[in-house]
Amino acid sequence: MKTAKFIQEIHDLCDPPAREAIIKYVKDEWNLLAEDYEKYKVDLLIKNQSGKSIGYAELELRNWESCPYPTIHIPQRKKKLFDNDMPTVYFVVNRPLTMAYYINTNKILEQPLREIANKRLTDGEYFYDVPKEMFSVIHLKS
Repeated sequence: MKTAKFIQEIHDLCDPPAREAIIKYVKDEWNLLAEDYEKYKVDLLIKNQSGKSIGYAELELRNWESCPYPTIHIPQRKKKLFDNDMPTVYFVVNRPLTMAYYINTNKILEQPLREIANKRLTDGEYFYDVPKEMFSVIHLKS
């Protein structure tokens, strides 16, 4: 299995604003707390108002305003972040940080894997091919 090379500069441009948007959403709309988790593990730890850990969130930023495709591709390399001791939610955040799609990672793992070419790797990388309808859509506040 091939995977796209990790590029720190891209991560540093995309990850912090997406994290901030999801942390704010989780607090404002779900009345829960989200905070950065351990490096090299899932992105966020989710806690209830009393501070008890209740789940995790992994997220990524996509270069579209609204998903223009019938499916959303989740990299197979992310699978290692889905096997946790608590529920894990996967967020796909749009570039303007105005909306996101989210899904429980257990549902992702039930979907077929497909080899899909992309900008960074033309062959050999596999993705879960998840129908867009399976995701919940949320609107983010700036």
